[in-house]
Amino acid sequence: MQLLGTFRKEQRRKPPQPFIRKVNTQEIQYRPLRPAIFSMGRVMPLERLQLTPEVSGLVLENGFRLRKSESFRKGEILMRIDTSQIHPSYSATISDLQNALAGMLPELSTDHPEAVEPWKHFFSLCSVDTLPPLPVPKSDREKLLATRYSVYKLYYQALQQRNTLEKHTIRAPFTGTVEQTQVYPFSMARAGTPVATIVRTDAVEIEIALTQDQLRFINNKTAVTVKAESLDEPLQGMIHRIGNILDERMQTASVFVRIEGSAAAKCRSGAYAAVSISGREIEHAVAVPRKALHDGYKVYIIESDTLAERKVEVAYMSVDAAYLTGGIEESALLITDPLQDAVIGMKVESFTAGGIKSRIRKEADQPGSAQKTERRKNFTVSPHEGKSEADKSYREKETSLQRNPQ
Repeated sequence: MQLLGTFRKEQRRKPPQPFIRKVNTQEIQYRPLRPAIFSMGRVMPLERLQLTPEVSGLVLENGFRLRKSESFRKGEILMRIDTSQIHPSYSATISDLQNALAGMLPELSTDHPEAVEPWKHFFSLCSVDTLPPLPVPKSDREKLLATRYSVYKLYYQALQQRNTLEKHTIRAPFTGTVEQTQVYPFSMARAGTPVATIVRTDAVEIEIALTQDQLRFINNKTAVTVKAESLDEPLQGMIHRIGNILDERMQTASVFVRIEGSAAAKCRSGAYAAVSISGREIEHAVAVPRKALHDGYKVYIIESDTLAERKVEVAYMSVDAAYLTGGIEESALLITDPLQDAVIGMKVESFTAGGIKSRIRKEADQPGSAQKTERRKNFTVSPHEGKSEADKSYREKETSLQRNPQ
């Protein structure tokens, strides 16, 4: 036996294969970039007003019904208040003014014929519907004559009554909708008491909070994109103003985005919206995943198939990306995966650049690779392959007994 054992060949052990870690990489290519800034905010109406009449009286029926959710256009009459008490007094004052002018004009044409034409023109236009501006006297005697006939007193009395008449009609200061109302036709409106709340719908604002780092890349008139669940497509807006005061707890400043025109009507007040801002351009930058950074501003790269580390210059960091401006050479392979137990100098291989995926493509390009793939697809294993003849005979008998039980 010892003699036979001497003829057995020695088994050579294969040397251990070096461990190579496979990683995902990104090739560094610097170019001008605009950082993407994202934030959430709530849509608010640009203006919300309480309608408060300055006069008291009975609310008249109008073509527009002041009801909740009713829409209106700018300049449209929202409410009329009865003028039956003030209108006769205004008409009487206009009549007194015309009588005073009728008495003054003959005397003025005799003493000052050069100044009579402006007063004649004023007399012809003066009526209940029209109250033109008073002529400017050219001499003290002309002014004295107008005062003696109480022209100035009656004119300003009529002007005050006309302004009071205009306050009985309330017009819409903007295009919007009625949010709340407390008055209806034939009810009593009291001076100084709010009767309705209206909001503007042709312009809305979205208040968002940005950090000091994000504020460096925006300014007034910066274009933004707004998305919300109620919108079929994104809307375009613009930054209208930027707050100068930081929130002490969050260390953020308020930024107001404005949307105007027909797009504003699609945004419902109170809804949450996502705002995307294209920030100020960075001339020489590359965007990499934020998870690629570790220990502050350090990254791993592949250098001569080994792991190396670089400290980078970061211009801006968003939620999921970091914008680098230096620290890595052009065309270097940056490792985008976070590495655990990493050792500088260890062997690494890229999945994406000259690594495993590259080898798979090379193998697929070799002659005969298509035939090998086809043979693999057509290769099937029989359910009884590798079984003995006794096993096959036993299975056949068992099947026949199940079909023909005695």
